[in-house]
Amino acid sequence: MSNCCNNSDQNKFFPQCRFCYVQGPTGPTGPAGPSGGATGETGPTGPTGATGPTGPTGPTGATGSTGPTGSTGATPSLAIGTVTTGLPGSTAAASITGISPNFLLNLTIPQGPTGTTGVTGPTGSTGPTGPTGITGPTGATGVTGPTGSTGPTGSTGPTGPTGATGPTGPTGVTGPTGTTGITGPTGSTGPTGPTGATGPTGPTGATGPTGPTGPTGATGPTGP
Repeated sequence: MSNCCNNSDQNKFFPQCRFCYVQGPTGPTGPAGPSGGATGETGPTGPTGATGPTGPTGPTGATGSTGPTGSTGATPSLAIGTVTTGLPGSTAAASITGISPNFLLNLTIPQGPTGTTGVTGPTGSTGPTGPTGITGPTGATGVTGPTGSTGPTGSTGPTGPTGATGPTGPTGVTGPTGTTGITGPTGSTGPTGPTGATGPTGPTGATGPTGPTGPTGATGPTGP
């Protein structure tokens, strides 16, 4: 590659040669140009440059002084909360709830499989008979069954002896007079007999014993 620093023609056309001039002294600052020109539009943002390598780790700083000892916290209290039986084959679980210092331990324990039926034990001796319970209330009367047909009438028993006539009861109230019947024909006049003297009424005899009851007739067949 040719040296372009000494070739003014190459300096005009090749950008890599534009910095080959010898830097002269800085001239005085020119007067400020007129202000108020319109601001040009912002150009598009250039692509982000590649991240530079990470610098070396700095030395470890000095250890700070120990802070003051904090106040003693409250002693935590752990009690059993809920104990839930899970489904057979599920996973056991535990959780702690509550607010410090009072905590609750909640457990979920899966149900174990049903065991085989054990051998039947021997029959125990009969215990003493308990006291008789109170009699329950009488149940409602059932529906009356149909009346059976009337059985045949039994034979009439023998008539007992007639008892003595009892005393005459008081005379009843006289009933109303009936209508007068038709006058019958007048009979012939009979001879007049002599009037006898009226004797005294004798005392009433005692009532005789009641005769024995005759045998009961046979019971008729029960109806349907």
